[in-house]
Amino acid sequence: MLTGALAAIETAFARVAQKKALAILIAGLLPLVGRALLLPILPIPRPAIQDEFSYLLASDTFASGRLANPTPAFADHFETIHELIRPTYASKYPPFSGLVLALGQKLGQPWVGVWLSMGVLCASICWALQGWLPTVWALSGSLIAVLQIGIVSYWTESYWGGTCAAIGGALLIGAIPRLIERPGAWPAFPYALGLAILANTRPFEGFVFAVVCSGWLVIEWMRARAKIALVLRSAILPMALLLIPVAAWMAYYNFRVTGHALELPYVAHDRQYALLEPVLWQTHVRPAPAYSNTFLRDFWQADRDTKLEAHRQILAAHIWDFLLVVRFLIGWPLALCVLLVARPLWRDPVAKRAVAVGLLGYIGPALDTRVWPHYAAAETVLAYIVAACALRALRNAWTGVDGAYLMWGALIVFALPTGLGLLTPANRYVLGSRDYLTNAKHAVVEEQLAKQPGDQLVLVHYGPGHDLYEELVYNHADIDGSKIVWARSLGAEKDAELIRHYPNREVWAVYEDAGITLHRAPVPPGSYSSRLQPARSK
Repeated sequence: MLTGALAAIETAFARVAQKKALAILIAGLLPLVGRALLLPILPIPRPAIQDEFSYLLASDTFASGRLANPTPAFADHFETIHELIRPTYASKYPPFSGLVLALGQKLGQPWVGVWLSMGVLCASICWALQGWLPTVWALSGSLIAVLQIGIVSYWTESYWGGTCAAIGGALLIGAIPRLIERPGAWPAFPYALGLAILANTRPFEGFVFAVVCSGWLVIEWMRARAKIALVLRSAILPMALLLIPVAAWMAYYNFRVTGHALELPYVAHDRQYALLEPVLWQTHVRPAPAYSNTFLRDFWQADRDTKLEAHRQILAAHIWDFLLVVRFLIGWPLALCVLLVARPLWRDPVAKRAVAVGLLGYIGPALDTRVWPHYAAAETVLAYIVAACALRALRNAWTGVDGAYLMWGALIVFALPTGLGLLTPANRYVLGSRDYLTNAKHAVVEEQLAKQPGDQLVLVHYGPGHDLYEELVYNHADIDGSKIVWARSLGAEKDAELIRHYPNREVWAVYEDAGITLHRAPVPPGSYSSRLQPARSK
């Protein structure tokens, strides 16, 4: 009876997989429906990490119809981590993820952009796998992606994940076999779109990955003795028609943010603040700039020390980081399955190509001092090609029903811990449940002050127990037009000048020293006098 049920399931699954458009639609809808159903127990995440606030600044800027914002008055009070304040007030990060968040913001909430982009990613993975594998295994690999990263992962539960870069990588990898088989405008367009997305999400790692993919494509064309004129006309020209205007827009964006068409905001930011570049070949520590406050000085000195320590333990750090990437993308149970079928995988040409491209592409993120999974997001789809090949090897290890039992047993072993993890709020982030990830102090204070009448000004004070990675001074794109303005306290005299600049705002002081307290701040003579009772939050 069980054997008959397994056979029926496999037959039905194969029939669905053969309908390629339907399979892509299923892969794209499953993460959207799955995460939406979890909203009652896992509500929309609140930003807590510095990177998230920088991306949200980009979202708010783009949603407001601007590429950058003018430097605000009293800029030193608003200077913060991972954001430019001069020559413009803008995010340091490449713009594509911010544009996706801006789309979500226009639809009601920036996280909607995160949610929608994960559906696009899983659909893109299915489309890419269909170019590499038979349809049944393409859909199988896509469902692994849905379970592992598509419903609950730090890419869905934060505003700094690698979903957009992974979409770019999936478009590249999916287009390659199609371009090899038949160069034409249809596969050339997603390839060029993938290049454009990587250039505007992970430009350094994406460039290395693009070189690997393009080199492979050229080699295959040469081996097949493809006619140069045909390739230029049917593939290269369509790519150029998309990439040239994208490159022009990128130059214009850089100019609007940094004042120089060829200077990326990320580079401009590092030149102003970083003491050490986050790449392996850079070991020279720059002289410290004149930071406007002790918090920025302490943060960037700690950043320098962390990078120097990673340089001293580079092998151990990179092995750990690589294992973290594997754990995030496919999980330990499925990684064990891959090891169990290592020998047949080695004889599988599809798996060998995927591993080779993945390892060569991983050179890009590996040149960073440390590697988070979103640094290697471009190679995401390759992990699911290998995973699908591993399932195929398990299924073919024994003929008949024994292979089916083995494959479906492996899927259950994989899916059970993953499914249980969906219900664990701590699974939102790779590093577990650090306090500042779950408490989201900035959001807690904003929620409290949003209930107060009128506009608010919050002066932030840090104590000796403050966590450097728990920065609170983050604002919307239009600082003066915001209901709540967050500012760093720079001493009584400078604070008084700032308070006079906002004469109609209620003034509050936040003291953060491991815990957090909020109360009404004293105001200089002539300023707006509060009629509210002090509030306190811990």
